[in-house]
Amino acid sequence: MRGWDGLVSSALLGTDRRPAHFEELPEHIQERLGDGGLLDAAALATVYKRAGRKPLRDLGPLPAAPGQDRPLPRPVAIRRLAAMLGGFQSTALGEWLRAADARGWDVPPEHLPALADFARNRAEYRPLVVRAAGRRASWLADLNPEWRFLHAAVAESNNPELWTHGNALQRRTWLRMSRQQNPAAALEALREVWPTESAATRADFLGLLADGLSQQDEEFLESALDDRSKEVRRIAARLLARVQGSQYGERMAQRMWSHLVVSQGVLAVDLPKRLSAAMERDGIDSQNPEGIGKRAWWFLQIVAATPLSVMDLGWLELPVEGCAPEVLQAAWAEAAVREGSVEWARELLRANASTGSRSPAELLRVLPPEEWVRAVPALREHMDLAELVGGLPVPWPASLGSMILDQLAKVGTARGWARLASIAARAVPADVLNHPITREPAGEEDTWRRRLVETLIFRREMYEELS
Repeated sequence: MRGWDGLVSSALLGTDRRPAHFEELPEHIQERLGDGGLLDAAALATVYKRAGRKPLRDLGPLPAAPGQDRPLPRPVAIRRLAAMLGGFQSTALGEWLRAADARGWDVPPEHLPALADFARNRAEYRPLVVRAAGRRASWLADLNPEWRFLHAAVAESNNPELWTHGNALQRRTWLRMSRQQNPAAALEALREVWPTESAATRADFLGLLADGLSQQDEEFLESALDDRSKEVRRIAARLLARVQGSQYGERMAQRMWSHLVVSQGVLAVDLPKRLSAAMERDGIDSQNPEGIGKRAWWFLQIVAATPLSVMDLGWLELPVEGCAPEVLQAAWAEAAVREGSVEWARELLRANASTGSRSPAELLRVLPPEEWVRAVPALREHMDLAELVGGLPVPWPASLGSMILDQLAKVGTARGWARLASIAARAVPADVLNHPITREPAGEEDTWRRRLVETLIFRREMYEELS
């Protein structure tokens, strides 16, 4: 409609910056607007647009949705779901869906459109909504283009036509699931279409090879190191560093040994003097971040990409010459996270080593969950407790959840604990939701303590209703 875009611009920028030009609107609106302002014009224009739509004719009935496979939960649980979809405690929605699915409950069909809308711009919720929709997912996806992510459910049939003729999301889902079921077949499918894909698609699909990664992928990943796209090359190098026994790992080990000597109880480092073309091909970034010199940055990346199997944990105790010890420590932290090495992560945390671009929480996450509660007290002496536990997968182990709630119960309502309380409210597991803090007076003020208690009680009641 003529003039509509101008109204939108004036509303967004303000009439001081972008005065509304009502003369651009259709005459019927101008005649009725009189002395009205921007909002009056917008209201009239909205009605004008709606009135101008032609009614659809000769529409057949929608195909019936597939039936439900499982029973519905109790009405009280469904009311709680509706409240979350309405915006109340909506961050617990994913937990409700997982809990309902684990207990064999179906989602009422009347709530599926709202769930699809909720997940539309929240990618982390999409697998949960696809699971909740079940056989109705594709039916819903056909009703609204903005719900097309629900077509991902179709890929479960492993239909090859989705790979050759599907949309971008269907193809990605097919490749991801095919990789889980038959890694070699998925690699071959990717190899066949590789030359025809865009750089962004190549990078996206290549990252999916992380699932089921093995030496069978090495040849293809090596060829990807010569790709035109820098992002593709970066992902290929990252994946090759994870392939045990790869030529890539051997090249990095050779480079490390050419710049590092262990002699008489000292780690003697001779930093690289130049960045060769071969080093760049293997993913060594030439641009150093702030706070570290170029040569030290190159060396850090070499060590970080070298298999930990050629290094010794005892090196953590040795003095370093030729560079700051933090350079090696940051490289070892990177390698420990990449390889998921419990031994290296444990020792790096024990030594309070520098972790570079990695956070101590990432090293803590490498440890078995039963070790977290023992490691946290020592680590919190050097970093914020909320930052430390905020990076851990949820739900936490019961022992860690109880420890954090015990701590919060002791500190009153001091503002400095608000972030930790917000994290703990969602992270403590179901069997800790009856913690004594939920039975203590939280006061009338809107404090973090009150919000914590309300969330814990909300989650506890949610599980009770779904039981």
